[in-house]
Formats: sequence, C-alpha cells, structure tokens
Amino acid sequence: MRKCIISLLVIVSFSITQGQTISVSNTVEEIGGGENKAFAVIISQSDEQTVKKEWKSLLKGYKSEKVTTKKEIFGDNCLVGQISDNTIDIYAKIKQQGDGNIELVVAFNLGGAFLTSSHEGHNAAEKMIREFAVKLTKIGIEKELKENEKELEKAEKELERLKKENDRLHQNISRANGMIEDANKSIDQAKLDIETNLKTQVTAKKSVEDQKSNVAEVGEKLKKVK
Repeated sequence: MRKCIISLLVIVSFSITQGQTISVSNTVEEIGGGENKAFAVIISQSDEQTVKKEWKSLLKGYKSEKVTTKKEIFGDNCLVGQISDNTIDIYAKIKQQGDGNIELVVAFNLGGAFLTSSHEGHNAAEKMIREFAVKLTKIGIEKELKENEKELEKAEKELERLKKENDRLHQNISRANGMIEDANKSIDQAKLDIETNLKTQVTAKKSVEDQKSNVAEVGEKLKKVK
C-alpha cells in the first residue's frame, strides 16, 4: 500500500513538472549599469537563497574570474563557449514574486554590447537559463515530494500503532469475557452449593433436635438414680 501511495505522489509531482512549461522571455531591465537587453524566467518551488547559491555555482562552473553579490550577482569574464568564443560578463537579478515564485533576470555583456535576439548565441543563452530554471524547479518539487513521503511514513506508523492498539483492546475484551465466563461458572456452582448446604442444614437441624432429646432423656434418667 505504501509503495502505491508513494508511486502516486511521484506521478503527481512529475505531472506538475510536465504540466508547467518553463519559458524564457526577452526583456529590457535596469541591469549591468543601465537599461539593457536581458532574459527573464520564472522559477517555481524555490526560494531566493537557493536560486542565488545555485546561480553562483553555475557562474563558477563557467570559470568566472570572480563572482560578486552586491546589488546584482556578477560573474566576471565567464567562458561560455556556446554563446561566445570570448569571455562574457554575466549579470543576474533575483526577484521574489508575490505568488511565491522567483523571477531570475540575466544579462550577458559580450564586451561593449549586451546579448540580443539577433546574436547567434541567443538560443544557447536562452537554453542555459531555461535548463537552470527547470533544474531548480525540479529540485524544489523533489524536496516537496520527500517532505510528503516523510508525512506519509508518519501517518502509516500512526495507523499501524492504532491497529496494534485495537488488537490489544480486543485481546483485553477476550480476556475479560473469559474472566466473566469463569465468574459466571463460579456463581452457578456457588448457587448449587448453597442449595446443597441448605438441604444439609435441614438434616443437621434434625440431628441437633434428636440429640437434644437424647440429652434430656439421659438427664432425666440421671435424676432418678438415688
């Protein structure tokens, strides 16, 4: 049963991922020192700190000479061969959305000009950002799945405890019923013993009366001896 429920949770979680199309849009943002062309994507099931940490890690993977996180996350002289043969400065801003989602805005400075849709590296940049967003969203869903699995395990343990308690209660009832049955047998036997006792008392009373008569008769006999 547990495996079935967990499987259902997995199916539901991946259905959410599959049903949620993550797309990257082109935008113009105040980023990289001015109003520049940029890319924006919405990341679900995550938080600002996680997105920031993972994005810094990504930049370091592109051999960034330094990564700073002041107003923006800045990767200096990154090597992203799919976008450009030259080093690139990458700027990123993370915005918390009111609905609990995270918006990631990224701009690529190719060296005097920011990457636009007309540049041949545009699709590679879009792919890079989208894959990052998909990865973070899946991580968030997997975390939620694990939390639900833990709650499922707790619920199953509680159900098992209740079942065992129920078994113990039934055993207690069986023992109590056995004791009642034994007590009823003892009561019935006692009633029979009372009846026998009463009958025996009648015989005993007659014996006492007869013996009283014998004592009185012998006493009279004694008085007559002079």
